[in-house]
Amino acid sequence: MKNVIITGAANGVGKAVATILKNENLILVDVDADCLEKTAQELDSKFFVCDLANANEIEYVMEQINNQYDRIDCLINCAGMWISGDMSKLEQPIFDEMNTLSRIKMVIDSNIFGTVAMIKSIFPIMKKQGKGQIININSQSGVTCEPPFPIYNATKHSTNAFRKAIQDDLARNNIKITDVCPGLIQTDFYKRANNELPTEVMDTGLTPEEVAQTVKYVFDLPHEITIPSIEVRHIKNY
Repeated sequence: MKNVIITGAANGVGKAVATILKNENLILVDVDADCLEKTAQELDSKFFVCDLANANEIEYVMEQINNQYDRIDCLINCAGMWISGDMSKLEQPIFDEMNTLSRIKMVIDSNIFGTVAMIKSIFPIMKKQGKGQIININSQSGVTCEPPFPIYNATKHSTNAFRKAIQDDLARNNIKITDVCPGLIQTDFYKRANNELPTEVMDTGLTPEEVAQTVKYVFDLPHEITIPSIEVRHIKNY
């Protein structure tokens, strides 16, 4: 049984990943306290409420984890926020609300800082124990540039670049890292940003469980085998 930290575990892909890995010793992290506690109870898992855009909260949670666990075998970064809108459309109410400067900063802090901070925090632990695995839920927006989502593209390309920049260094310390890059996913990810997509569009997306199956495939590989990046899309969503 492995000790596995999963961020964004309260719902969506994070919850699906936690569910498919329920036989591991899970440590669930999310800012949504109510949903996180419910998920943790369902899976009989330890949980920590944490805003991954907040450095102090990350430091506190990682200190608690470090004190309670003798090793961390895997970190799975699922937390993130959605943002959409061409620059020329930002005067429209839906995009104006979604793209206030304060919310843009929140998305950048969550998607980029949260991922980087968790990896930075877990690295000393994995280095000391001599082994580890990191899996990031990235996006097709981190592989190609999709014009209607410039800020979201920027956050996902940033974490993709960060993974590429550190993967050799991590490998020298026997730590492997993988970006799982899904296309559209059938979750309330968009609805939470007040940008719910039409049903006919959502029907072409992957289910959270299908993304979780991809994560489990990567998770189950022998440690000597690493996949730097893996893309997954519904066949109808090309």
